[in-house]
Amino acid sequence: MSKTYAIKTFGCQMNEHDSIKIGGLLAPMGYLPSNNPDTADLILFNTCTIRDRAHHKAFSEIGIAAQKKQTQTKKPLIGVCGCVAQEEGAALIHRFPEVNLVFGPDQIHQLPRLINWVETEKKPAIATELINNSEDYEFIDTVDTLRLKGPTAFVTIMKGCNSVCTYCIVPQVRGKEVCRRPKEILQEVQALVARGTREVTLLGQTVNSYEGFSELLRMIAEETEVARIRFTSPHPKDVKEDLVCEYAENKKLCPHIHLPIQSGADRILRKMKRSYSRKQYLEKVRLLRDARPGIAITTDIIVGFPGETHADFEETLSLLDEVQYDNIFAFKYSPRPKTEAWEMKDDVPKEEKEERLDQLLKKQRIISKKINDTLKEKTVEVLVEGEDRLRRGLLSGRTDTNKIVNFTSPQPCVGDIVGVEVVKTFSNSLEGRYAGKIDLGRNEGDRAHH
Repeated sequence: MSKTYAIKTFGCQMNEHDSIKIGGLLAPMGYLPSNNPDTADLILFNTCTIRDRAHHKAFSEIGIAAQKKQTQTKKPLIGVCGCVAQEEGAALIHRFPEVNLVFGPDQIHQLPRLINWVETEKKPAIATELINNSEDYEFIDTVDTLRLKGPTAFVTIMKGCNSVCTYCIVPQVRGKEVCRRPKEILQEVQALVARGTREVTLLGQTVNSYEGFSELLRMIAEETEVARIRFTSPHPKDVKEDLVCEYAENKKLCPHIHLPIQSGADRILRKMKRSYSRKQYLEKVRLLRDARPGIAITTDIIVGFPGETHADFEETLSLLDEVQYDNIFAFKYSPRPKTEAWEMKDDVPKEEKEERLDQLLKKQRIISKKINDTLKEKTVEVLVEGEDRLRRGLLSGRTDTNKIVNFTSPQPCVGDIVGVEVVKTFSNSLEGRYAGKIDLGRNEGDRAHH
């Protein structure tokens, strides 16, 4: 009889992708996925510690599972992985004795061995060693571990981060940068395409610090049949001339870049050790827009960083007006242990952080709606991914500029790239109706690039 597992994933796309890889490693061991953690034989929490709230949320859910286990006749194995596991290590088992497995992001490949150890020795297993060299690091090919099907897929090209941003705990929990060999990446993309993947998103903590990143984008475009290429998340410091040129010349590279700014104030950027000024960032934005007219730009912003004044925050607000982002992801600053900013006084009151965040998001909603309104009654190019999230009988997909489009269609077309006539616009999505399949051989200039 098969055993079952349930994975609760917190945090970023790297964690989502790691959870897929974990599922692939469990399949050969006879584990099947379950939607019900209460009856699963193995419960895994893939955790995030980038913000205080995510850290506490993980602790809360682990605590609930641990309490339930005490009263269950059939005792599940409980495992904690991801960044909280890396940060806390053995302390997790001291806090939650019901936890059987603790393993960090660099030790995912050890999961089958760790489960066997727990079942044989009846003792908890801990694996939190960081691997900071390419000879020892094991990148898990998701195609090999799990027969993925679907129009979109993530492909990990590197792990870790060598930056020293004062607010960020990622280098402590994900280790130093280790890059995957281009040949392996190409093989994975080719295998995904053979299974029906139309779009790949290259993943890395600072993905464009991958050595030869622009060359890799070109190789994937030229040596595979993938239709679209994306990547996330880059660091502005590594947006250089070769990447800008790639946006101009590589038509498979989607006209969208997520370019985290974090603050619009130079004083705060220096305190964050972001290694660029507002002026330098804006110059990169200008170069990208010159290279690829119509490119969509999104960003990350932190409000309430230690020492952020009203004047600093006003500079961030004015940056939104200047750049005209398609969308933003904004967060209240929360101090993280083992970071340089942990030693700084967290002097912006909670209520003030919330007020600033609210103001920022309201301004962005207006900008996003205004940009989306320009697409009304135009036909946009959409890669169809499946049903709409609210299950209203609509299909859903994304434009090449990464805008969500929900639309009516007379026929199923998941996996196709289709034209959709936009009939309604919102801040975060578009609605429309099917307007026919897209002929990818058609002149690039004939299509709306949103």
